[in-house]
Amino acid sequence: MLRRLYARLLVLAGRPDAEWWLALVSFVDGAFFTIPPELLQLPMSLRRPDRALRYGVIGLVASAAGAVVAYWLGFALFATVAAPLLAFLHKTAEFDQFRVAVGHNAVLWPLAFLWAPMPAAIAAGSIHLGLGAALAASVVGRGSRFLIVAVLLKRYGDAAEHFIEAHFHRVAIVAVALIAAYVVYRYVF
Repeated sequence: MLRRLYARLLVLAGRPDAEWWLALVSFVDGAFFTIPPELLQLPMSLRRPDRALRYGVIGLVASAAGAVVAYWLGFALFATVAAPLLAFLHKTAEFDQFRVAVGHNAVLWPLAFLWAPMPAAIAAGSIHLGLGAALAASVVGRGSRFLIVAVLLKRYGDAAEHFIEAHFHRVAIVAVALIAAYVVYRYVF
């Protein structure tokens, strides 16, 4: 099953519209929902290591654009749009705890954009953190994810692809364990 999923992701990564899909998923991930864009970025970069940095920049820019939209939702429309959206996602209590914990601490915002299991940009807008500060935090926090993956796959993409093919079952077990740990972290803690 995992082998077929991996094969499908590689086929999707080779499609001419793959960059648009990466941008869309990155935008949505940066704005509203936590959908890991790396699920597309990784196979795209494995298929074309020479374009890994391009894919990283596409993810960074689209995610930052999503963060700007989410920021404005939090800033101007929190009560009418963002609060009902958070309620629909069952994230209101988690959002309130996050907003109090991070507050106006500029050092924590890039980490919030990197690790927060909810739209940090909505929180930044809701407490009226400056748009420039929120965008910088998004680029540093979220962008670091995209660019680290891009640099590693540009450098080691061919070797990584051979390693994955040779040790697929072990890699799949580690990947499933990491995804399970993320789900537990996101929904339990």
